[in-house]
Amino acid sequence: MAAPLHPYARTPGLRAARLVILAMIAGACRSASPPPPAVRFLHTFNPDETRLVDELVSELGLAVEAALVPFARGRQVIGEILRAGTDCPDLVRIDATWLPELVARALVREVPPALAAQDWTPQAAELAQLQARWWSVPQAVDGLVVVRDPAVPPPASPSLTDLVAAARAARTATRRYPLSVRVDGYWFVPWLRDAGGELVPGGASEPAIRAMTRIAALFGDVAPPPPSPGLEEPDENQRWLRGDIAYWITGPWNFHLLGARAPIAVSALAHAPRGGQLLVVPRCAKHPDGGWQLAAALTSHAALARFAERFAAVPPRASALAAAPALSRAADEALRGAAMLPRDPVTPLLFDDLNAALTAVAVGDATPEEAVAGLGRAWQRITRRGVP
Repeated sequence: MAAPLHPYARTPGLRAARLVILAMIAGACRSASPPPPAVRFLHTFNPDETRLVDELVSELGLAVEAALVPFARGRQVIGEILRAGTDCPDLVRIDATWLPELVARALVREVPPALAAQDWTPQAAELAQLQARWWSVPQAVDGLVVVRDPAVPPPASPSLTDLVAAARAARTATRRYPLSVRVDGYWFVPWLRDAGGELVPGGASEPAIRAMTRIAALFGDVAPPPPSPGLEEPDENQRWLRGDIAYWITGPWNFHLLGARAPIAVSALAHAPRGGQLLVVPRCAKHPDGGWQLAAALTSHAALARFAERFAAVPPRASALAAAPALSRAADEALRGAAMLPRDPVTPLLFDDLNAALTAVAVGDATPEEAVAGLGRAWQRITRRGVP
């Protein structure tokens, strides 16, 4: 039962005033906007990077629901989610090699013109586009470079021949294996390109045999025998910290693990692959505007400066790069001559068989000719089957 009106409310003037106030209150209630929905963010950041993302999101007051997918399974998991289209994130962080498949399947949206018009470096802009259309926002640039102590002389040139010669010259009784290179398809690319090949399905041919022969000969000579699979990163880091490595072929993703950054110099590597990390908004996103807002926040000058300061990441924007630490700028300089992997949906699928073939040759279980023949058959099956 409603409470009776006070006598003052029964007079016409006061009654009208009361009605106006009630109407204003009701209007205010109707016009109050609900809080924006949380942006769903699926990413491949490592745990340390994830903590920085959480800090940035909190400082900006953004509502974000973030989920981590391990990088090794990222392409498969992200593809399955976006193809299903029923439980989509609003923003996804991907490797640059995954973009062609997502675009070919029409699973991502084009970048708004205002975001595409930021001061992206040429290398970053190239990664983010396909056929001159912007499908992603660059978040970081990476690729293979040569890291060394400044006390160690640089190779005479970026060529592989000069790098190996410099490593031989740096060998001592206590530094038996001065060169660090992984048994991995990504690390194989410079040797394949130097032999006149490329990472394409038809690339398992004579250049691949020559490249595999050259790189396999390094292990047990100027490079240590390969560790057990999965132990490459900790093995490299420990050897670097002990001073066992004179020349380390690695990428910016590893810089934050190298200890003190002052005694680190960076050189270019001939025929190196260049890649990066990108932000995409799925076509099935329920809140695409929120996804683009978060992408803009994570690639702002302030955010990129934090990533560069904490991890020596290579910023994709010119303004952030100019203010970045010396190590980030040196890596950017070294990567300017590097070239992207082929922009083909099938490219990421070539690595599993390539890694197995390389390992077989490096440990002496197969000759380069045998490994490349098997690799050719495996890549033919991929070509016939297409991208799953």
